[in-house]
Amino acid sequence: MSPPAGRPYAWYVVGVLMLLYVNSFLDRTIISLVVEPMKADLGVNDTQISLLQGLAFALFYSVLGIPFGRFADRWSRRWIIGVGATVWAVMASLCGVAQNYAQLFVARMGLGVGEASFMPAAYSIVSDYFPRDKLARAYAVLMLGAPIGTAVAFIAGGAIVTYATTVGSVTLPLLGEVKSWQLVFLITGLPGIPLGIWALLTLREPPRIGRLASAANEGADGRSAPSPMPWNAAFRYLGDNWSTYGALLAGLSITAMFGSGYMSWVAVMFMRVHELSAAQFGAMFGASAMLGGVCGILAGGAWCDWLAKRGRTDAPLRTAVHALLIALPLGVAAPLVGDWRVAFGLVTLLVFFLTFPQGSNVAAFTLVTPNELRGQVSAVFLLAINVCGLGLGATLVAVITDYVFADPMRVNHSLAIATLITGVPALACLMFGLAPYRRSVAATAQWQSVRA
Repeated sequence: MSPPAGRPYAWYVVGVLMLLYVNSFLDRTIISLVVEPMKADLGVNDTQISLLQGLAFALFYSVLGIPFGRFADRWSRRWIIGVGATVWAVMASLCGVAQNYAQLFVARMGLGVGEASFMPAAYSIVSDYFPRDKLARAYAVLMLGAPIGTAVAFIAGGAIVTYATTVGSVTLPLLGEVKSWQLVFLITGLPGIPLGIWALLTLREPPRIGRLASAANEGADGRSAPSPMPWNAAFRYLGDNWSTYGALLAGLSITAMFGSGYMSWVAVMFMRVHELSAAQFGAMFGASAMLGGVCGILAGGAWCDWLAKRGRTDAPLRTAVHALLIALPLGVAAPLVGDWRVAFGLVTLLVFFLTFPQGSNVAAFTLVTPNELRGQVSAVFLLAINVCGLGLGATLVAVITDYVFADPMRVNHSLAIATLITGVPALACLMFGLAPYRRSVAATAQWQSVRA
């Protein structure tokens, strides 16, 4: 059975998923613009704030991705996506009513629970709407949600922070007194609830394509999914391809640590070191993230396709290597230059190259993974990326600032050091994985029953 390629509805699905991804990035990123008022009200330091940015969110987001990935391989992905999106919007809104650090930590954990359901099901459902030669492009469009969500968070968030700071505390029905930073969470979180319901009502579950199991085990429409591959068989398959998956997981998760640490503290760095306001930086960086991120993802998908057409069977992984070779020196240089305009230009380029391989990274896993394992492998992929990236990236920068320099004003030096600590080993892992990846692609081609 061929995927329903080229149908407008397939691209509609990608568009809806992208909007949900935009919403998820808005909800998880907005916290970086309210660091200073939160520190003042809650009496915490950079490291404690970094735990809210990273560990609180990433803990359940990472761990629950595994069972949600297995659910995505067996149950309705439409329901998983729609209900999960509604849940995370509710939890994002609850961040706006938290009265202390512990309550805010729990609300951020709940946000992670809701968002954990999304990506494994989204990766899996897109793989059944598009043929192999168009997957990188479809995933690239889906991944546009990251830079667009970041842009919305900084542009709208900067304006909302300015408004909330101007009005100060407000009194709302049922909620009572709401402080400025709490108001920011409420304004950005509540609109996600109708978006999640809309996704549930309008997405359709496609036939599952490319299963190792016999088609006789499925219904005529391909929707009645057979039992997923047993855990022992799944682990045996991953073990047989350990060098490929190991290099991908290590390289991409450490790269995520690099990128997440940067995005968590770049706003604070410009506000502290270069004395820009939240509104000034938010408006500029929002536009920068939109331009650099969108162009980066689209260019990366096109570059991956170009390499593939020229016979590079390792095109998805090679795209990540090319991007990191340029991102690494940019990440070191940007926080160290004295002129904020030059620093901002370098950060814009950095965003471009950090987002360059995002669509192809997803395709890299999908193209060497059978359908029965796509949700689960995607979940393992997200577990490694989010434990290292979201869980540790922001905290690495904060720990260097608090305990190495013991000076909040040296957050720029912390960013440069963290870039070296993460970028160099990430590049080594990805380069090591090129040859094993080519072997896995060749092996996959022998048994995977997908018609491009």
